[in-house]
Amino acid sequence: MLKRIFFVAVSLMLFGFNLAMAKVGVMSTSQVASLVGKKNVVIVDARDTKAYLQSHLPDAISLPSTGPLFAMKFPNVKARSIAQNQQIQHALSELGMMPNNTAIVYAGGRKGAFFLTNATRVMLALHWAGVKNVYYMNGGIEKWVDEKRPIQHNVFKLPKSHFVIEHNNPHTYCFSNFVAWAVNNENRIQIVDARPLNQYTGELTSDKRLARHGHIKGAIDLPASEYMKKVNNYYVLKTPLEIGTMFKKGGVDLNKPIISYCNTARLGSGLWFVANALFNDKLVWVYNGSMVSASRNPNIPIVKGSNPF
Repeated sequence: MLKRIFFVAVSLMLFGFNLAMAKVGVMSTSQVASLVGKKNVVIVDARDTKAYLQSHLPDAISLPSTGPLFAMKFPNVKARSIAQNQQIQHALSELGMMPNNTAIVYAGGRKGAFFLTNATRVMLALHWAGVKNVYYMNGGIEKWVDEKRPIQHNVFKLPKSHFVIEHNNPHTYCFSNFVAWAVNNENRIQIVDARPLNQYTGELTSDKRLARHGHIKGAIDLPASEYMKKVNNYYVLKTPLEIGTMFKKGGVDLNKPIISYCNTARLGSGLWFVANALFNDKLVWVYNGSMVSASRNPNIPIVKGSNPF
C-alpha cells in the first residue's frame, strides 16, 4: 500500500495533475435529467452518427467512439488510436467543449460490452485531454426512452470554444514501451485482456488487423461484457459487490497497478472506468493501440491458449 501511495504522489509531482479534483463516475438517468441544460454540463452521445440523428438526449452533442478523438491511423491497418493533441484540441473546440466541463457520456446498443465501452472509450479520451469530470449514464439511451423522458431529433451544437490541453492525464493511456517493461515485471503490474475468450486464446483468427493472434504473455482474461447485466431491453452496470467478487475470482487485484487492453483500446476502457468509478482506483492504464500494436512489436511476447503464460 505504501508503494501505491508513493507512486501516486510521484505522478502528481511529475505531471501536476490534481487527481483530487478529477472525477470519473456514474450517473442515473434521473440524475442526468436534472442536469440537462445546466451551465458547464455537456451531454455526449457516443453512438455512431446515424443513431444520433435518429434520436438523442436533449442538448446532447455527437462524439462517436470512432470519431475525431481517434484519428491516429495505423499504417496499412484499418484501425485507429487516440489522436494527437492538436487534433483533439481542434475537435473539442469545434464541439464547444472546455476542460472545466462536466461531461456526461452515454451510448446504447444490443451488446453489453459495447453498450458500456463505446461510452467509456470517449470518457477515457476526454479525461486524457484534461476534462477532469467525466460520468457514464447508466442504462444508456434505451433506459432513458423506456422511462419516457424527452428526446431530440435535430443536431444540437454548442458555440465553438478554444480547448487547450495543458497536459495529458497520466492515469489514462499507456504505450508500448511501458507494456514491454510490464511483461517482464509481472510481479509489479498486472495485465488484463478485455476481449472474449476465443480472441484471448488465439482460436479466433479472423481479425486481420492483428499480425499475431493470442494474448500478451502473462495477461488475465476478463471480458468487458462481464461488467454488465441486461434489464428489459438495456444494460446496466453490475454492483460493486458483484464486480469485486468477479475480480477476486478472476485474479485481478485492485491493490496492484493494472494495464488493460483489447484490440484497439475500446473494450479495454471498460476496466479503466470500472476501477475508477466504482473503486476509486486510479492506477489502471489502457494500452493505446492494444493488440494491433502489440502483435507487431517484437518486444512484446504473444502466446496462445487459456494459460496466461
